Amino acid sequence: MKRDRRLRGLSSEHHHALVLARAVERRIDAWSTSEGAHLREQFDRELEPHFLVEEQVLLPALRAAGRLDLCERVERDHARLRRAATSASAGDANAARAFGAELAEHVRFEERDLFPACESLLADEILDEVARRAPREDSPGP
Repeated sequence: MKRDRRLRGLSSEHHHALVLARAVERRIDAWSTSEGAHLREQFDRELEPHFLVEEQVLLPALRAAGRLDLCERVERDHARLRRAATSASAGDANAARAFGAELAEHVRFEERDLFPACESLLADEILDEVARRAPREDSPGP
């Protein structure tokens, strides 16, 4: 999929997020507090900064453009993922399972719905700010 170059950093992080989701799903049968601690570390280092760029830069601009539906979905998904990560980090395998599934679905939503809307609706200044705050396309991510 062709993506505006200024969103490619966030988009490339989605690949890493899908790898994380699959890794969590593969480890469900042996889920432990140790697995949970590893997930928490990755979440804090990789996913939380990604979420913050979206929440602080994209969502206010989308809200101003009248796309409240997208904003509400992103906020709901991010809250659910944060809660699931917290429970999974305490060793809750069911929460880890939910986290993996919800993360994969969230990535699909952003790639199919959120980012195309951003490309068509948002001003260059907003997309430029995303590019400044998001990692480069070739950098490691979630």
